[in-house]
Amino acid sequence: MILAQLTDPHITIGPGDAGSAEALAAAVAAVNDLDPLPDAVLLTGDVTEHAAAAEYERAAELLAELTIPLHLLAGNHDDPDGVRAHLGAPGAPGEPLQYSEALDPLRLIVCDTTVAGQDAGALGSERLAWLEAELERDRATPTLLAMHHPPLPIGMGVLDEIGLAEADRLALRELIAANPQVKRIVAGHVHRGATGGIGGCPVFVCPSSYLQLALDLRSDSEIALVREPPCLGLHVTLDDELISHVVPIGDYGPPFRLY
Repeated sequence: MILAQLTDPHITIGPGDAGSAEALAAAVAAVNDLDPLPDAVLLTGDVTEHAAAAEYERAAELLAELTIPLHLLAGNHDDPDGVRAHLGAPGAPGEPLQYSEALDPLRLIVCDTTVAGQDAGALGSERLAWLEAELERDRATPTLLAMHHPPLPIGMGVLDEIGLAEADRLALRELIAANPQVKRIVAGHVHRGATGGIGGCPVFVCPSSYLQLALDLRSDSEIALVREPPCLGLHVTLDDELISHVVPIGDYGPPFRLY
């Protein structure tokens, strides 16, 4: 089973746009060109920049070119109901955008870490209780847990300040430790590739399919863009293992040396 991950396309219309539509179109084409073709795509939030209807409509046009199923979650720049209305995400209006899907042999659980009007993320007691119940329903199937905000600090102060709330990170760590069927947690939000772990489970943070942020580990770091390539993630089941790859998007020429 192969699951492609896209994140943080930030579709923007008008001032501030730096080629977001072109970047998402290239990302969709890159997924469609993969051989073997993935079984599905997971888009881990920040579909748009301002959660405007016109932005969601443009994103929907671009994502319609995918030739495989698409699973979505909301980011801090999104409106969960906008993701539902324009992109067909499941759930009732006004509810958190959270659900589970069977992706044989994996189970996908999507969490909503968004807080309306805030860049930082949170789960809170109700969403954590929902997640605990979902994990309890199936403790046998290997599970991939998806959220927008990484469930751990990444060492970049300016981004960790708008990460997942510490109390929720600690509660999630205990929950994951009690549910070893969770084989991977995937996230976006920080526009950089990073890995870590909580509760004995690896965490994969996917780079953006649009723009990357400079790696700055100083305590007084600032948000700055850097000319690094857009990327997608690729999660592959191999026997009993789940392997995650980072794949640059773009044409970098054919192999220049064969062994």
